[in-house]
Parts: sequence; C-alpha cells; structure tokens
Amino acid sequence: MFYSGVLVTAAPGKLEKAVQSVEGKGLEIYHRDPDAERFIAVIEGETIQSEADIFKELISLPGIQNVSLVANLEDTEEEQQ
Repeated sequence: MFYSGVLVTAAPGKLEKAVQSVEGKGLEIYHRDPDAERFIAVIEGETIQSEADIFKELISLPGIQNVSLVANLEDTEEEQQ
C-alpha cells in the first residue's frame, strides 16, 4: 500500500466545499488551517499509479485551487507478512 500526504489549498471562500469534495473521494482530512484556507489529506493507493491518478483528480474537484505533495510512503510491512 502507498500513502501520500497532500496539502490542499481551497479557492478563496471555498474551504468547506473543498473539504467535502476531498472527503467525498474517500480521503481523510488530518489537519485544517481555516485562516489559510488549506488542509492536509492522505491519499491511499494499492499502486503508485492509483495514487497518482487520485492526486491528478483532486485539482479538478469543486472548491480546490491547488494540491501539493508533501510526503510519500510505501508500507512494506504488508509485503513481509
């Protein structure tokens, strides 16, 4: 499993719409900064490609102005079991 932390910046005045859009795609929100109209979300994917596809889709969702990759991690424990 692959995980990516992303910083999502909402369009001005659209923070709640952006949060709803991202949550509607099944992503979890881990931190909100209402003053800066941005938040951190985590993308989970079975492959790097599935993660990248979700990342690309986020920018087109309602209320979102920008999406930046902050961190990426591969869970290797699942493979070892």
